[in-house]
Amino acid sequence: MKRRHLICWVSLCSLVILALLAACAGGQGPAPESPTAGGEELLEARCTKCHGLEQVQAEGRTLDEWEEEVEHMRELGAELTDAEAQTLVEYLAETYGP
Repeated sequence: MKRRHLICWVSLCSLVILALLAACAGGQGPAPESPTAGGEELLEARCTKCHGLEQVQAEGRTLDEWEEEVEHMRELGAELTDAEAQTLVEYLAETYGP
């Protein structure tokens, strides 16, 4: 009986550890996001994984410059669909444009 409890306890602890690792895996697979996420939500959820908002806020780029920058970030690993990237670019240009 004690052995059965030990096996159950070890199994439960292993599952908890695996769940914590999966939750903290940062960058493992696409980040969940609602299909109606706006630019601000995308900026906070995706961009701040690698750098702070102050870096974005200081830029002052045009729409074309933001398109180039977002594409560059995607090449570096930013997880954004094409639609999310477009939403983000429009938000950045409107909010942090010249």
